[in-house]
Amino acid sequence: MLYRLLPLLVKLRTVSPGLYYLVIRLAKRFMGASLGVYPRVMGNELAAVKAVLESSQWNMAYGRGLAHERLEHEFADSVGSKYAIAVASGGVALQMSMRALGLKPGDETVVQVDTCSATALAVMNAGVTPIFADVSAETFMLDFDDVRRRIGPSSKALIATHMWGNPEDMAAARALANERGLKLIEDACLGLGAVVGGRPAGSWGDVGVFSFGCIKPIQTGEGGMIVTNDEGLARELRSLRHWGDRAIEFGVRDTTTLAWNGRMSELIAAVAREQLKGYPKHLAELRNAVEDFRGEIASYAGLSLCLGSGDAIASSAFTQVVLKLDETQLGAKKADLLARFAVSGVPAWQANFELINSLTFFKQGGWRDWILRGDIERVADNYASAFPNAEKLYQSNGFGFGKPNFLSSGNFRNMISVLNSAIENGRKS
Repeated sequence: MLYRLLPLLVKLRTVSPGLYYLVIRLAKRFMGASLGVYPRVMGNELAAVKAVLESSQWNMAYGRGLAHERLEHEFADSVGSKYAIAVASGGVALQMSMRALGLKPGDETVVQVDTCSATALAVMNAGVTPIFADVSAETFMLDFDDVRRRIGPSSKALIATHMWGNPEDMAAARALANERGLKLIEDACLGLGAVVGGRPAGSWGDVGVFSFGCIKPIQTGEGGMIVTNDEGLARELRSLRHWGDRAIEFGVRDTTTLAWNGRMSELIAAVAREQLKGYPKHLAELRNAVEDFRGEIASYAGLSLCLGSGDAIASSAFTQVVLKLDETQLGAKKADLLARFAVSGVPAWQANFELINSLTFFKQGGWRDWILRGDIERVADNYASAFPNAEKLYQSNGFGFGKPNFLSSGNFRNMISVLNSAIENGRKS
């Protein structure tokens, strides 16, 4: 069986990386679906790319009826927003959103402390200061009581992230943003297809941002999208992605703010359109596999699915399948389980990322070269703070299984077998 080769592939990656990557490329090319390889072709991507290459319209800056324009209409419809703006990446989407919303150097944005560091760095690259907040021990996303404590006089925005595709409590985020006069940026980079209070992820914020890059729900190599219901904001964002040139949207060749080349390639847009067409079927199959998985782990006290605020499989996008872990009840330690998964070639890792304030750039003060306005000592105190829930989550309270485990029956059976064995061995040690 193919899944039995996974431990050998893990060893091959160490012994001969070149041969390992050759095998992986061949497997993706000829056996992608049966191996559960992700990313995967979901539509007619090759024909779509060929059509762009055979046209003279490779760049979104010129022409009408381009692939990115069709993608924008289709994407806006899929997430229930009026406007969608195609951009170069999810990180650029965050930066452009903060600029369009009027945030300036010295302003602060509250960010979950254990989301991807790219979020905090995007905030800084927009000239804004990230302020970190702890997570809830239940949802593994923002602890809104802690967010309220972290808000200060210079706080102007809140970023709410759908971690690993699980839905954040956007009603609570919106209520707090309204209460404290904050702009709400909905980070749905991992959350395409998630449902929050009956609405698609991305449709709650002043803007919603999506990514098509590494490990995202749909993948095009790079690329991203911003959605909003504000026409004026949409026009400003289209201007910002083209070095702030006002000509296309406002009819005046002028630049009024610092901006980016945030344009999406038409080749990427063509691939994204095909990925978007096939994504609903893919997500439905993934949710069915997670439902089966919940049945497989039901007998283990101390091990359960973390489904975010929605607490329903039908509400999550499952970019990673996250588990809550109580080491005492389960009788096995997280570190031992992850080590056994690694040896067996089963994709598994931390439930959330390492705490951003523990990274060298923040811990050793490199940020001081870049944050030059605002209350610097308040920022320093925040970066030196303890975030007990996030720390406990990283050390012992949760882990996640990668999506490839759920995309083929062989991978799924192997994951369950290794999990059962790892727990039993962990209980004996």
